[in-house]
Amino acid sequence: MKNNKGYLKYLSIILSVIVIAVVAIIGINMRNNKKSDYTDTDDNIFAEESTTTIIEKKVDENFYSSSSAEFTNFSFISPKNWTLAEGKNSERILLTNNDNSANESIIISVEKLSENKDIEKEDEILSKYFSGLEKTEGKKDFPEEEIEISEIKSKIYGYEYDLLLEGKQKAVDLISFFKNDGCVYIFKYMGANVNIDTAITNFKSFLKSVSINSTEKNAKKLKKQDSVNILILGDDSAFDRPGGRVNGRTDIIMIFHINLEKQAGTIVTIPRDTWVNIPGHKEGKINGAHAIGGNELTVKTIEELSGLEIDNYVVTDFDGFKPLIDFLGGVTIEVNENLSDSFSGCYLNEGIHHLNGEQALALCRNRHRNGEPGQQGGAFAREREAAKVILALYDQQTTFDKFLKMPVFVNYILNYVWTDFTFVDIVKLLPSFGKLKMQNIKITTIPSWPQMVGDASAVVYDKEATKELFEEIKNQ
Repeated sequence: MKNNKGYLKYLSIILSVIVIAVVAIIGINMRNNKKSDYTDTDDNIFAEESTTTIIEKKVDENFYSSSSAEFTNFSFISPKNWTLAEGKNSERILLTNNDNSANESIIISVEKLSENKDIEKEDEILSKYFSGLEKTEGKKDFPEEEIEISEIKSKIYGYEYDLLLEGKQKAVDLISFFKNDGCVYIFKYMGANVNIDTAITNFKSFLKSVSINSTEKNAKKLKKQDSVNILILGDDSAFDRPGGRVNGRTDIIMIFHINLEKQAGTIVTIPRDTWVNIPGHKEGKINGAHAIGGNELTVKTIEELSGLEIDNYVVTDFDGFKPLIDFLGGVTIEVNENLSDSFSGCYLNEGIHHLNGEQALALCRNRHRNGEPGQQGGAFAREREAAKVILALYDQQTTFDKFLKMPVFVNYILNYVWTDFTFVDIVKLLPSFGKLKMQNIKITTIPSWPQMVGDASAVVYDKEATKELFEEIKNQ
């Protein structure tokens, strides 16, 4: 029994040694395995670092991002095949569909509340947008629709109407906006020859791409804004006078040159008796071009004289001018001399006057006067005064509410003028509408003086100096 106990004791010692040895071996293997695992992992890390290619995020070529220090920047995805023109400091953006079958445009305007007292409240935008449109032909309101723009709740408003430009066709006008950081971001859609469902779908799709505080850089190629030359004609005719806007003589002739990129302009007055070559006809007074061949020949004559390409013309006469001024609420202008002329009916003292249509027409017809200090008198003074009236009207009408209602506002103007402006022409001017200030528009005339040409009392001009003047304007 004693021997058995000794045997068992000896056997337990051997088993204990074996167990300890096995545990030790397992521990060593585990440590070796861990070491091997860590080594493999480290090797894989280095291998991955040496073979991984850094893939840069590709920015959509139609992505646009503004870059202004004046307000919180915004971005969007431009619809494909649309061109983009950028106004000064990105305050206004014009997008235009290049598909000729549908005249679609979207304009974005950022208005600072501190600089525009007309829109202190959002509901003021809507009241201005819809006001005064009761007589718009074919007007049908679009039911407002909720939408989120850059996670900001907003709505889409709008209407369709009959556009009188280029014949009667259906047009669509839509608007949406939101406030952010002291500014109002306004998105305005304008379409002609497009149905309202398509217009709304396209506008909503665009708005959903809009974002603020984007950190991405602009990728969309910008279209350079062109200069525009507008010929303004005042036809010396009325219902009780011969001619009319078709072939009357043009007593007021001026070229309004607008640099859309620089937001600056020049008005050049051309005396009605200027002796020029009339293409296809003999030489004569420039106002005779309209009597001979209407608007087309007048444009050709002005282009030959100036070397400028005339983009559009606007013609009015006595019957149109007076009600136009009254329709626009009159015109405020500063007169710099005392005027008393029984021929035109102009009786005004030096100072600032708010004139109705009858008074404004009399002022623009008054050629029996000395002229402002440093300026020529007579007919030269009359033409300069007419240019001042045009500028004053422009300054009064480039208000925020007129911007909101463009181009439907033009429908009203067409009751008083003849023009070859198209829907696209009007929209092209919108980025500069209201941003082109009076102080950035210069009034000048061609270097000229009265002189007899044969038996005709005419005005002759310095051809070389006139060429230099228009070259300077062309390169403005």
